[in-house]
Amino acid sequence: MRRCLLPPIPEFALAADLLAEAADALLAGDRETCATRLVAADMRPLRDFHHRVAGPLSIEIHLQLRAPKFTPVPKENRPRMPNGSASMEIMKRDGFRCRFCDSRVVIKEAASVFNHFVPEAARLGSTNETRHFALGTITASIDHIVPYCRGGTNAPDNLLTACGPCQYGRNNFTLAELELTNPFDYPPIDDGWDGLTRLLGAKPKRWAVRTSESVG
Repeated sequence: MRRCLLPPIPEFALAADLLAEAADALLAGDRETCATRLVAADMRPLRDFHHRVAGPLSIEIHLQLRAPKFTPVPKENRPRMPNGSASMEIMKRDGFRCRFCDSRVVIKEAASVFNHFVPEAARLGSTNETRHFALGTITASIDHIVPYCRGGTNAPDNLLTACGPCQYGRNNFTLAELELTNPFDYPPIDDGWDGLTRLLGAKPKRWAVRTSESVG
């Protein structure tokens, strides 16, 4: 049994550090430094890793070569995903880390904030190649331990935080089918990482000053 499909590469931690520096620079009104850090975090190895784990099935990574066979469980009254506030509570509980590989992740709203203020550096394209490689890889998602299509619910004990590769690499497989241990067998890491939630409602200092000057 193993914790994750493939251990994260060093660029995961580096990207999280750079995105944190970008967030701090933006909040301080330093858009130039923010953009520089975002460009540095836009690392091709992250995209290659993501594709390797979430792309075609392989024996090496997934221990499988075919998608799982199962009879889909009817949706009935099961919402597909939890609402925004419930999702945020799950991520807070998990320390804004992927519960499979322990990588630090960032909230999806961070990408929108970066794109609003420094769009040239925070690429939000419609394809994997045109989207910022770090934001496309370590943005947090909510995963179901028992896959939704196989009867999984949105109860907190069936939900956890995952990075992109770990969630999409799992697809509709059960933990047992991929020989993954249950993440809840291990306590979450709580080291103060905020997943860049500090960017929510962000009003960088220079932006705020210009606004107040224009009003006056």
